[in-house]
Amino acid sequence: MGGNTYQGSTVNPLSSTTLSGINQLATAGANTNTAQTRPLFQGIGAASVAPSYAEQNLQNMANGSYLQNGNPYFNSALQGQLDNTAAQVQSQFSGAGRYGSGADTNALTTQLGNIRSNALMNQFNNDTANMLSANSQLDSARNAGLNRALTSTQDMANQDQQQYQNALTGANATMQAGQAIDTQGQKQLSDVINQFYANDNQPWNRLGLLQAAASGSAGNYGTQTGHSESSNPMAALGAVGSLFGGK
Repeated sequence: MGGNTYQGSTVNPLSSTTLSGINQLATAGANTNTAQTRPLFQGIGAASVAPSYAEQNLQNMANGSYLQNGNPYFNSALQGQLDNTAAQVQSQFSGAGRYGSGADTNALTTQLGNIRSNALMNQFNNDTANMLSANSQLDSARNAGLNRALTSTQDMANQDQQQYQNALTGANATMQAGQAIDTQGQKQLSDVINQFYANDNQPWNRLGLLQAAASGSAGNYGTQTGHSESSNPMAALGAVGSLFGGK
């Protein structure tokens, strides 16, 4: 009787919940590039580096093409100033009776040339300053766009990392639930194995109980042997000698 071996597996298989958690952990990395967040941030990044309206409007001013035909307001203002100066010079020479003389012509040419040269020089300096300012504004606008693109890229990376952490959190939660199920399943399997061996060894356990009961009942019926001094021959001779030695 007894002596049999449990033939089933002593390890409980993983539950479907644990397997689901393992699969979630395995695919967590692939799920960080979500189809919803990444294109959104990519679009923001592309828009950030594209030429803005300010850049488009400043482009002609920055490369000087806006001034190729000159400033019409400047030309009109300059012509008016030249006419006024010529009229003043002619009036002065006319009052002196020297209108049309060489001195009149020389004075008129000198003053008008100085006015025109100074006006053109000032306008050139203003145009140059405007071009430099436009280029500086273009650089600032482009740097701002690059900064927006970098910020968008960082936001995208942070979003991907957050998605990954969320996936890990969900997978770990599933794993914890699965471990609780697996622990209980292993306990139940151990209980089944214990019941198997308890049933298989039941005759031997009964025999052990019977032997223990029989040993306890027969304990009071044992025999005892002993030796006394009277069984010693020398002791008996001593007693006889003592008898004959008396008066």
